[in-house]
Amino acid sequence: MAVVERDRELAGLRAAFDETRAGAPVTVLVAGDAGVGKSALVGEFAATLDDGARVLAGECLDFGGSGLPFAPFTSLLRDLVGELGVTGVLRRLPGGVAGETGRLLPVLGPPPAGDTEQAKARLFEQLLFMMQVLAEERPTVLLIEDIHWADRSTRELLLFLVGNQRAIPALLIVLTCRTGLDRAHAARLVPSELARIGWVRRCDLSPLSRRGVTAQLRELLGHEPDVDLSDDVFARSEGNPLFVEALMSCRGQRGPVVPQTIRDLLTAPLTLLPAPSQEVVRAASVCTVRIGHELLATVAGLDETELTAALRPAIAANLLVADDEGYRFRHALTREVVQDDLVAVERARLHVRYAEAIERAPSLAPPGRAGAQLAGHWGAVAGKHPARALIAAWHAAEAAGRSLAYAEQLHLLTEVLRLWRHVPTAEEHVGAGHDAVVGAAADAAAAAGDVTRALALVESLLAGTDAVTEPGRAGRLLMRRGELRHALGRPGGIEDLRAATTLIPETDPASPTALVALSYRLLTVPREEEGRLVAEAAITAARRFGDVRAEVMATADLAYSRARAGDLDAQLPKLAQAAATARHLADDAALLHVLRREADVLQGEGRYAAAASVARTGLAVCAAAGLVRTAGPVHAANLAESLIAAGDWDEAAETIEHALGHPPIPGLDAYLTVLHGTILLARGDLAGARTACAYAREVFADGYPDNQDLLPLARLEIDLELAGRRHAEAAELVAEALSLPEVEASPRYLWPVLVSGARLAGLRPRLRSLAETVPASGPVQQAHRLTFAATIEPAQATWDRAVTAWAELGEPYPQARALLEAASVAGEAGAHADAVTRLRDAASLADRLGAVPLRAEIDRLAKVLRVSPAESGDPTPDRHSLTGREIEVLRLLAEGRTNRQIAAELYISAKTVSTHVSNILSKLDVSGRVQAATTAHRLGLLPAGGTRNPGQANQKPMGSPA
Repeated sequence: MAVVERDRELAGLRAAFDETRAGAPVTVLVAGDAGVGKSALVGEFAATLDDGARVLAGECLDFGGSGLPFAPFTSLLRDLVGELGVTGVLRRLPGGVAGETGRLLPVLGPPPAGDTEQAKARLFEQLLFMMQVLAEERPTVLLIEDIHWADRSTRELLLFLVGNQRAIPALLIVLTCRTGLDRAHAARLVPSELARIGWVRRCDLSPLSRRGVTAQLRELLGHEPDVDLSDDVFARSEGNPLFVEALMSCRGQRGPVVPQTIRDLLTAPLTLLPAPSQEVVRAASVCTVRIGHELLATVAGLDETELTAALRPAIAANLLVADDEGYRFRHALTREVVQDDLVAVERARLHVRYAEAIERAPSLAPPGRAGAQLAGHWGAVAGKHPARALIAAWHAAEAAGRSLAYAEQLHLLTEVLRLWRHVPTAEEHVGAGHDAVVGAAADAAAAAGDVTRALALVESLLAGTDAVTEPGRAGRLLMRRGELRHALGRPGGIEDLRAATTLIPETDPASPTALVALSYRLLTVPREEEGRLVAEAAITAARRFGDVRAEVMATADLAYSRARAGDLDAQLPKLAQAAATARHLADDAALLHVLRREADVLQGEGRYAAAASVARTGLAVCAAAGLVRTAGPVHAANLAESLIAAGDWDEAAETIEHALGHPPIPGLDAYLTVLHGTILLARGDLAGARTACAYAREVFADGYPDNQDLLPLARLEIDLELAGRRHAEAAELVAEALSLPEVEASPRYLWPVLVSGARLAGLRPRLRSLAETVPASGPVQQAHRLTFAATIEPAQATWDRAVTAWAELGEPYPQARALLEAASVAGEAGAHADAVTRLRDAASLADRLGAVPLRAEIDRLAKVLRVSPAESGDPTPDRHSLTGREIEVLRLLAEGRTNRQIAAELYISAKTVSTHVSNILSKLDVSGRVQAATTAHRLGLLPAGGTRNPGQANQKPMGSPA
């Protein structure tokens, strides 16, 4: 069971463990309802202990109401024999003999003969002695679970050990116990008796919140659950982790859908109802949603009076709840349990009754739900009514697609395909062939984010397609497979797309789309020349067919490629025109493609403010189109890159954190994590940076990442090893990065690796030779080349040129590092005044960034030069200590925006906005938002004017009159 929303409890257990290591006695009683996660919590705690700790674990067992004597201690003794051997265990017992422990585990040896009156007392003392020895060797945790099932002897032994815990330093005792049992249950005695011991702490586990259930689903599924699933599972489980897991584990299984243990908790009230009421409850259980009075009467075959009389006891027993819309079960799991107890014939008859009633009168179902309910009821009896089930599923799938419910559509289409072979006239019923249904299912799977399933469906279609006789169809399927492979980070995508453009005839309207898909992938690798040629071909093909959308996409790709080749200013108007055309088409996907290209090329050329503006425009388009969770993280990555370069690290971190809250495909998730790792490292959090590197490396190892993904990770890993003075490891990472295929084709991402590698003197000859062959297009790459040259051959003039280059770009961090190096060289040359000036400028930048390690380096050099780096240049304007991000929030607050609106505008969480607002009110010494806005205007804290969306104004769509 996934452990979520238990940070406070885990911290409490770890703190207790630390206290016992310091010599204090501590026992923790973890209590909670069945299924709330007691075992998962203590298991997670045990798993997080370092290798120096020992965990002795046992479990109390229930055997018909009486526990198995000493079961947990027998279990832990057996484990110890497995770890230490019989001799090792005996060596830790008094006198080196088994004594009474032989009664628990005969392999240790026979118990002593004779007097048995004091055997239990001896056993207790022998086990206490063994615990003392074990805890002296290593800090130890004694973990006993389910003490509510403990037999009396086990309870007494537990109380003995806890009561004598002062004699066992470095032993933490952790017990778990279920609450909510009947008052006569013996388990109630143990907690009450333990409560009398001063060092016993109780840890009560509560149900999970909605967020906690969502987090657990994320762990169970391996991906972000959709909102409907989270809401549904939270409502039905009531936050009980076991119920959540049971619900998810039973999805798609045949037979009972609720585990027996849960059934026992939920069925008792039904058996106390009168027979007519039981029948009505059983009839209602077959309907998975609220059921109207008239529909229930029709299915149950009762008149008004009879139904009302039967319902009253069920409502009084809190099994059913009545409202203006009908009836529902008080707890969804209760309904499932009741339904599972129906005889199969009875259940089938009820499903048919529901289906026929809704077919006769669709208004009996809730508005808009008739089709889905028909699919559900006929699907439940598909074995006997396959044609009716297939028809209902097909129509429901169409409705789901129209409602953008793609996951539900996929499920229904999968059901159609399952039933297809059982219905000879299936094609006639649905009006489409089998392959068309498979294609629709693939589309639904891709739209729902189930890319793996989509790929499998497309491959099944490819297997039945002859490329010789059906080249166009084969090419279109290869195009889809290539795109899906790319989405999954699998190899072969470009090869599929190349084959697709070859197979699809020039007369086929799919030709422009295939060429656009290929140009996009080629330019991502990048393979510039081929990608540029394919983009040009795509534009030609698009114009031939009048495919304006494809022309927009290809125009953006071609402009992107030419801009990267150094023609940025000439290409920006073309990108703006493409964006205007996409807006004219109301094509959000095309517009986002253009904006991604524009933001990326602007960032690569060092125009960070413009790039950030375009990225924010992209996020705004995502928000307006309802694509924040899917497309938003890509634009967030573009924004974060520009913010990091410009030194707006706090805003960048917030952007990344928010993007990671909507997990994209793993590769992008890893890339965002690498971006965050660069901030962590620059601010001195080496552990956090190392975690980021480990995660990204793991993700990239499972996929097929591009060099634009791998090289930033390599640069971060190299810098991390250099920060830890692990030069050999850093050199290995440099070599690994340089061995990547076609690495020279990615100078934008290669130059930072070369700069970091140049800090290793032993690599400089090789790197110098490589650098001579790597182009440096644009001011950012040229700044990297200047930094590389200064690192290889340090001189004040070369470092000053690097400083100037970074200053002109507005990149404070590399500028500060270059200033530090320039100061060091000047100091060594005796140019003290030059060194001091550069050092103080570097200190000012490092302080603004919060770059703690860099500031420490500056302070060390300042100490050598005997100057104070605290003095700086011109004083900064007084903004009442407001950060740049707080100024941004204040501007939106002054416009009357709510926290939620500000969050959407800035792509951060509402909680983060709330924190910023609190800080603003405190710094301005005001009590409310209106006062803050008034004060901000009075003090001139807000920037004048607005921000114009790039690529939007003064542009005409493609093909419009000049």
